[in-house]
Amino acid sequence: MGTATDAGRRQLGSVLVRLRELSGLRAFTVLWVGQVVSAMGTRMINFTLGIWIWERTGQVSALSVLTVCAYGATVVCSPLAGSLVDRVSRRLTIMLSDIGSAGTTAIMLVLFLTGQADFWTLIVTNTLTGAFLAFQYPAYASTIASMLPKEQYPRANGMMSLVRSLPTIIAPALAGLLLKSSGVPAVLAVCIASYLIAIGTVFLVRLPSPPGTPVHGEAGASRGWTAGFRYIARRRGLAGLLTLTTVVALSSALGYVALIPLILVRTGNNQVQLGIVQSVGAVGGVCGALALTLGRAPRRKMIGVIGGTLVFSVLGQMAIGIGRTMLVWVFAWFFAWLAVPFVEGYVQSIWQQKTPPGVQGRVFATTQFCETLALPVGFAISGPLIDHFLRPEMESGGALTSVFGWLVGTGPSAGIALMFVIAGSLGAVCALGALVVRDVSDVENRLPDGENAAEGAGADDLSEAR
Repeated sequence: MGTATDAGRRQLGSVLVRLRELSGLRAFTVLWVGQVVSAMGTRMINFTLGIWIWERTGQVSALSVLTVCAYGATVVCSPLAGSLVDRVSRRLTIMLSDIGSAGTTAIMLVLFLTGQADFWTLIVTNTLTGAFLAFQYPAYASTIASMLPKEQYPRANGMMSLVRSLPTIIAPALAGLLLKSSGVPAVLAVCIASYLIAIGTVFLVRLPSPPGTPVHGEAGASRGWTAGFRYIARRRGLAGLLTLTTVVALSSALGYVALIPLILVRTGNNQVQLGIVQSVGAVGGVCGALALTLGRAPRRKMIGVIGGTLVFSVLGQMAIGIGRTMLVWVFAWFFAWLAVPFVEGYVQSIWQQKTPPGVQGRVFATTQFCETLALPVGFAISGPLIDHFLRPEMESGGALTSVFGWLVGTGPSAGIALMFVIAGSLGAVCALGALVVRDVSDVENRLPDGENAAEGAGADDLSEAR
């Protein structure tokens, strides 16, 4: 027995040594597997809490408040996260989001087990989760740029798109089964386990050290965390790119919180149809991410960004609002998710290619700050706008029925549907605007790559960042 145990230990040690020796895309794949498992838990929580809150409040505004608090915390903590990513252990910054998610989910589990869970306690725990999630995007984006050659950026970003889309095929169905059989605590327990697995994978591979240098003194720290803002502001192409993605994030947020209420109202509270729509949409996301991961990136990635935005806005959001059957919703949500990996993957590849290593954490945190700030703004606008204006005015005899009734119908769900049409129109107009502004549409040719950015105008940014 002892001999077998010793042999098992030696074999395990040999496997761990080989994992630690991995580099490049293989090493990144180990981290990626952990993030897929972690994202599975996050999707299950989102699905569960969305239904739990809607069933108890019946208000889109309640869902908006919960989401706004989480994203707001991410926004507030983004500058700190970017500065730390450039200066401290990548292993630590990568783990922080999963450690925080595991801790806050454990708190939620205790609240549900003791019968003390309510709307306001969930707001507090969701806000804490959002604060820890501020570290995830800049840490992983910087790790991709430092572990891989630029030719593999789109592939790695496609894999990260799979992290967001792949779990949603299984998570809604699994969460629904656990809810029906064992209740909310069972879902939360599974989610905690998923975060612990993700934390474990971070210790299996070697991670590059951050290239940034420590900042001494209060003034230097202030200059350090603002380096990302300054670097982008001094380059019109990157500033325009950030404007595009921020407006698109706003348009997506306007419709995001309305999806669950729209389908539940139009189907008579049919959770099965809701789960089907979300799962089929996730299949579209997986297809898009696989195409991005396995295919060859176009010479001009911005064309992919603009085209993907138009597909998301017109065939996705606007079609969701106009549609009145599950078949149309499935079609629209599939194409919306199909476009997302191309938009996110190509945009992120441009940022990684055009940003010097020494300020990547802060630049990526800046893009996260702006894009994530747009989300709670959109959520905050969408909920009250639907509940207090669009829904009443789209009821029979309402002021807007004569203008939009032919497009989205009338009644309790029409105002929610109209929100999707408005959001899709905003995204489409923004994409067309980016196409005609040369500094944005041709940003890849007009700016030098990050490794060359220290020359000329980029030298000021890098020296001040230190």
